Amino acid sequence: MKIVSLDPSSSVIGYAVIDGAAIGAAALDAAGLITPADGRHPSYRRIRDMCADLLELLEANAPEVILIEWSKGKVGRRHKGRGAGLAVYGAGVGAALVTADTWSGIHGQSATVIPILENDWTRGVPKQRRSAWVAAQYPQYNPAQDPGGDVADAIGLARYWVKTSLLNAKR
Repeated sequence: MKIVSLDPSSSVIGYAVIDGAAIGAAALDAAGLITPADGRHPSYRRIRDMCADLLELLEANAPEVILIEWSKGKVGRRHKGRGAGLAVYGAGVGAALVTADTWSGIHGQSATVIPILENDWTRGVPKQRRSAWVAAQYPQYNPAQDPGGDVADAIGLARYWVKTSLLNAKR
């Protein structure tokens, strides 16, 4: 089962392509960042450009499952609780979800699109620790090329879903 896992925002989409039948380093087929061609463009244009690249990623990999990290809508310390950027961030996440759903429908794919709440899979573990864990488990992951930890989160999200799915199947 091929899985594409996404950690979207309004400025970058971290992604991982995972073989869901395997666990560990061998399961990781590809990972990286989708970034807009020009980060100085207005947010709607950056999001549109990244979604066009996301369509290409989905087309090239034809996943059976598309995982998307979804926020509960809470703003943490980064914005001092003022909600700065939350609407634009939400637009980026929502656009990635709609892009995935549209791709699945238009191409007659049987891909299942699954939003997973960030707090459900991270369980409060700080991003730096999650990135270090991914680097230890997946030698092909390069933290130096992932300054925001978005690729690590896409990989971690996929790993969480696969392990959770396996546990649920055993019950």
